[in-house]
Amino acid sequence: MRHRIFIASHLPNNVKKIFIDYQQKKLDNAYFRLVPKESLHLTLIFIGYVDSNNLLKITRVCQNATPLFSPIDVKLNKITCGPNPRSPRLIWAEGKISKDLDKLHKTLENQLIDQGINLKIENRLFRPHVTLARFKNKTKLPHLSELEESINQSFVINSISVIESELSRLGPKYTDLNTFSIN
Repeated sequence: MRHRIFIASHLPNNVKKIFIDYQQKKLDNAYFRLVPKESLHLTLIFIGYVDSNNLLKITRVCQNATPLFSPIDVKLNKITCGPNPRSPRLIWAEGKISKDLDKLHKTLENQLIDQGINLKIENRLFRPHVTLARFKNKTKLPHLSELEESINQSFVINSISVIESELSRLGPKYTDLNTFSIN
């Protein structure tokens, strides 16, 4: 069986509330497909489709990597368009680069590769982001600069989850398969 998998950290409810308030205030549903509150997360690594054997390896990597880390502070500083500002597909909250978060990302990435998991490697420091909406209708978008907003939100990553994403016409459905604490 094939599974569409990523590794992520869930957001605390107070941070989710800030993003839901932003969505309601700034993002007209005619132009955007909003990410529902329960689906807001910070993706650490998107893996893609894997078989059950590789899913087991991914779970073991997360289980083995988390004891190597202490909880990690994440600072989100703006809501903007991405990933490419010239041709954006998303509205997201973007954060400051953190050495600890980059180290977690690289450790997971390297251990997954060592286990034979096929990944797209990013050759830059990991910049955290949380997707708030996807463009649904690009023909009548508001001025994108009106959507940008400075924020000052922090939270702590104290666990990571292996999450399965099932795609449908209504949007992705996420299911936590395993969660591992960072102490």
